[in-house]
Amino acid sequence: DIGCGGGLLSEPMARLGAQVTGVDALEKNIKTAQVHADQSGLEIDYRNTSLEDLVQSNQAPFDVVLNMEVLEHVTDPATFIRLSAQMLTHGGITFCSTINRTAKAFTMAIFGAEYVMNWLPKGTHQYAKFIKPLEMRRMLLDAGLTPDDALGMVYNPLGGSWKIAADTSVNYLVRSVKTEITA
Repeated sequence: DIGCGGGLLSEPMARLGAQVTGVDALEKNIKTAQVHADQSGLEIDYRNTSLEDLVQSNQAPFDVVLNMEVLEHVTDPATFIRLSAQMLTHGGITFCSTINRTAKAFTMAIFGAEYVMNWLPKGTHQYAKFIKPLEMRRMLLDAGLTPDDALGMVYNPLGGSWKIAADTSVNYLVRSVKTEITA
């Protein structure tokens, strides 16, 4: 789980039986995640490191790499995806989710979530860093991955739940398989 933050996705994956490694460049995120995992009785290998350092450390590749809601926060998403592909076994899969660069996404993710609902600190997102599905597809292909079509992730604020849908206009997810050897 690259960019695992406080372990929001790492913990449910561990509860489902996955052997999880959570990676985040911010030490405070890893400390928070580790405390919560310990309190929950979960064994998760949390590491305070960057993806670049993980690749350079000759870490054995993983069967699955998750890049969930992190691409819009990195300096160079194409390089980040390429490095993530290097961390996959041949035939391994990666999941990438991010925010689409649309007017609707600006309205929902920035104006709505940051300024109206105050769910996120103001300035969390920058519209220019949002990624269109076709741009994501190109980055995945360039990294030696074979992507599926993007699927929308739609939030229902009344029920407080997410669902997978055809609407990719705000959040979306792409599953890819490593079919080429990447270096």
